Amino acid sequence: MHAAKGLEWDAVLLPNLVEGVIPIVHAKTPAAVEEERRLLYVAVTRAREHLYLSWSSGPRGRSPVAFA
Repeated sequence: MHAAKGLEWDAVLLPNLVEGVIPIVHAKTPAAVEEERRLLYVAVTRAREHLYLSWSSGPRGRSPVAFA
């Protein structure tokens, strides 16, 4: 996602949108969480035609990302 700024694709796939991944577990401060939100926004807005978002509760019991 960091390198996506300014680029576009016909289709964008964003897998594993779960807490602890987005925002990353290391984002502890409000500013760090806001930066993660901004990065997700950049990734979502890179799709020209198709955007696919996925998440799973999986074995770790994580929930979908709160701001997705």
